[in-house]
Amino acid sequence: MPGRIIFGIDIAKGSVKSKEQPVYAVVILDDGRVEHHRMVSQHKFLRMVWKEKPAIIAVDNVFELAPDKHGLVLLIRRFPHDTKLVQVTGGETLETLTKLAKQQGLSFNRFDPNEEALACAKLAGMGVGYEVSAFEDKTVIKVSRGRSPGKGGWSQNRYRRKIHGHVRQKAREIEEQLDEHSKISGFTYTQDISERFGGYSKSEFYVDAPRSQVHISSGKYGDVQVRVMGIERDMLAYKPLKALKRDYIIVGIDPGTTTAIAAIALNGELRHVSSSRTASISDVIETISRQGRPLIIAGDVFPTPNAVEKIRRAFNAVPGSPDYTLTSEEKIELARPFEYSNAHERDAIAAAVSVYRKNRNKFEQVRKKIPHGVDADEALAKVVRGKAVDSVLLELTRKEERQHETGKMPEKTGDGSLHLRELVRKYEEDIAEMKAYQHELESRLRKKDSRIWELEKLIGKMSTDVYKQLKKEKGIKVRDKDISRLKHQVSENNTYISHLRKRIDKLKTVRRLEISGRVLPVKIIAAFTKDSIIKTQEEVGIKKDELILLKDASGGGSVTARMLADMGVRAVIVCNEMSHAAEEELFNMDVPVVDVRDVNVQFDRKEEFAVVKPEDIERAMEEWNRKAGIRKKADNEKWLESLVDEYRSERRRGIK
Repeated sequence: MPGRIIFGIDIAKGSVKSKEQPVYAVVILDDGRVEHHRMVSQHKFLRMVWKEKPAIIAVDNVFELAPDKHGLVLLIRRFPHDTKLVQVTGGETLETLTKLAKQQGLSFNRFDPNEEALACAKLAGMGVGYEVSAFEDKTVIKVSRGRSPGKGGWSQNRYRRKIHGHVRQKAREIEEQLDEHSKISGFTYTQDISERFGGYSKSEFYVDAPRSQVHISSGKYGDVQVRVMGIERDMLAYKPLKALKRDYIIVGIDPGTTTAIAAIALNGELRHVSSSRTASISDVIETISRQGRPLIIAGDVFPTPNAVEKIRRAFNAVPGSPDYTLTSEEKIELARPFEYSNAHERDAIAAAVSVYRKNRNKFEQVRKKIPHGVDADEALAKVVRGKAVDSVLLELTRKEERQHETGKMPEKTGDGSLHLRELVRKYEEDIAEMKAYQHELESRLRKKDSRIWELEKLIGKMSTDVYKQLKKEKGIKVRDKDISRLKHQVSENNTYISHLRKRIDKLKTVRRLEISGRVLPVKIIAAFTKDSIIKTQEEVGIKKDELILLKDASGGGSVTARMLADMGVRAVIVCNEMSHAAEEELFNMDVPVVDVRDVNVQFDRKEEFAVVKPEDIERAMEEWNRKAGIRKKADNEKWLESLVDEYRSERRRGIK
């Protein structure tokens, strides 16, 4: 809630209806402190408002801030929702600022905008003026998409579903917050939903409460945007501004290195919350006294700290600390409807709210009995301090009657003594009635204690049963998780076993062909690469003196050729042309390279292995050996010729 800061503003130059933007004189009034600002633009003025968050912005004519109602509504929307705009010169009927100031004993230079702004601020502080209300006591909260899904694409449906899901999630969060606030404040709301693929495209809440009581902020949250605003009135309304009086308050204090203070009115409204690392006890007392008259002062721990007790004695307030130390969960729950900056402020709010909730039913009962014209807060204060409700009402009613009398003392006559006896008789009747009521309350209390004992016993039994059930469910979940893991492991093992069986079947088939002797098995390598050679070696094995068929021989080189040669293969059958380097390496290692067209290779249906007749491969190898012999002989002749040429060359050089 904003502090007791009041802004006074008056136009210094220009006009809202001219092309040139106007500038203003702004005065900040804060508990006697006066701060002047000259020649302030509207943009800078709004920054100052959000920095100070004043309780009141006072002006002699609201249309100095905007040219018309529409512009004024837009400006008010840009103020903090707890800040009031006050027209000090009246509502629909205006009076001059000079006349109003004179009535309140103020004087100022009406030709100086700064003095006019100061006069506006002081008059508003005295309760003079009318609050400008542009909105009804209803609030609309709009939750919608923060960005457009676009025209489309491969992931369009998934993206749209994601955005709509986020809108639905945010709407449900706000719904939970409204439910919590409504339990405390008692307002109602309705919801209008536009469902789309995957969630909501829009959700609107219509709350039967003014914007200041709806503690939800506008903003953008990823793919979702939230707008909170009051519902605009058809016409501006002007409410008389009452002077700020010192109401009774309930104070919560969290002492320590950082001292936090929270003040709550007797209707549950948060009046003040603050924290400081340098505040002394006297500073705390001064801060509390500025907020109102402390009726109850409480801490959040048991027993009450000495610092809290000293502050309570200074105000002669009623102690209100709990009978036990509040837990963190309880503090969070108690402070949830309010705004705070740190954990110390949260604890102070929790202490005050705990006392308020404890006394809320008593407050409501007293308010129902209070007749018209009696100060309700004064009655509540006397009841909290220990007086009986009926005696308090009788005392305040007579006090009210005495205030309407002429002030003359009654004459002491015989009628006066008769009147006193009648009063005594009424008091005795009231005392007898209160004693009977006391006995009734004591009887109710005993019944409630008995009922509480029965319920605690039932809760204990139910807690034990629930614990056993939860333990059983947890054990079942652990076993289900183990079963799922083992099933996955068994599935992986079955897949691996199936793979091994297929490999065994291949090896058996190859072995049978080897034993038969009618054909020779040929091991097939898909590509002339290291990976393919190693894969074939692992699946079917490559032994010495075995035949190898390369489906694709184009990718190999000297390294892969040497791998086959080191395995001791008998021959290599190729289906296409082999690189010169690989062929040269195999020739040097005496490994025959046979073209698939020179032998009759027969494949199985899946082409996982092949066979060849022994005579075909022998004939092809003999042909390769014949060509290899011719090539080696030619190479030897070339080598010998090169030696002879070299020898002759050396002889000629020696002769010369």
